[in-house]
Amino acid sequence: MSEHASEHGSEHGWVSLHAFHQGDQDRLLREAVAPLARELTDGGRIAGWFFLRYWDGGPHVRLRALPSAGTPPEEIEQAFTKHVGAYLRDHPSEPSMGEDEYARTAEMLASWEEVEPGFATLQPNDTVVPVPYRREHDRYGYGAAIEAVERHFTDSSELAMRLLVSGASAGERSTAAFAMLLLAWLTCEPDPARLVGWISSAPRREDPAAPLAPPPEPDAERLDKGVAVARRMRALTTLDPGHPGKGLLVEWLRSVRTLRGALQEELDRGALRPPPSGWEGPGRVVADLSVLTVVDICAHLVCNRLAVDLPAEIGLRRLAVAALESITEKGS
Repeated sequence: MSEHASEHGSEHGWVSLHAFHQGDQDRLLREAVAPLARELTDGGRIAGWFFLRYWDGGPHVRLRALPSAGTPPEEIEQAFTKHVGAYLRDHPSEPSMGEDEYARTAEMLASWEEVEPGFATLQPNDTVVPVPYRREHDRYGYGAAIEAVERHFTDSSELAMRLLVSGASAGERSTAAFAMLLLAWLTCEPDPARLVGWISSAPRREDPAAPLAPPPEPDAERLDKGVAVARRMRALTTLDPGHPGKGLLVEWLRSVRTLRGALQEELDRGALRPPPSGWEGPGRVVADLSVLTVVDICAHLVCNRLAVDLPAEIGLRRLAVAALESITEKGS
């Protein structure tokens, strides 16, 4: 889930800022980011935006905005700095992490994600910092491929923000994330048996320092509910691509289909080599040379945007695999 700082003068045009805040990030997103993003979008000043929660430098929200043609990037950066900065000054958070804890946590997470931290020290709390956005070409490719991924990021952020603004409970977000994960998988591979064969339930490597405790196996009641959702999501993937329907899951399906199509086109013409596996944790997809691995990472990122933490996501992935196995065994 990493993105790193890099030199200024990027070729992609995205404005990038990190809002360091050790308080309620949901409230920050609802009350500061959402209204500003809507204002800039409705005013034609940005062509898209997305966000991500991350740990590098301390708990923060990463904000990306693409200025519309003719809008100076500095104008958008100033708008976010002023608006989000004012919110942070008016709603200061109590620091919950010190330098020593940050050093331990950063070392553990960086090792687990196999990345180099962009920040060696904990950054000042309740600050907005411009940090250039460097595209992760090893994950998302170049040119049309990564541009398609970024368009999906904007869709994903808009849908996640819709749930945040609605006041959805943690349980409701978890259910949405579970359904969205299944839709992402089944859109790329509609055969549950083949999907199960591509999904590893073991960690990427033996790592006693991994920051994730293994979740319990789903009980019978939870599995039954998971199977019911999986069947509904499998049916939803048969929806006509031209269907004009609205709603969170229909719009997510539409975005994932568009992403899959763009990535497949790049793969077919030899312009994309997907990563061999999806997200870092247990329940990852290991379909070599398939766009499914990229889409799986995108499903992980919507969990991040919905504040479904890593242990909870592992539980959802384990439940999804168990539900798909049940469907395979029962042949329905």
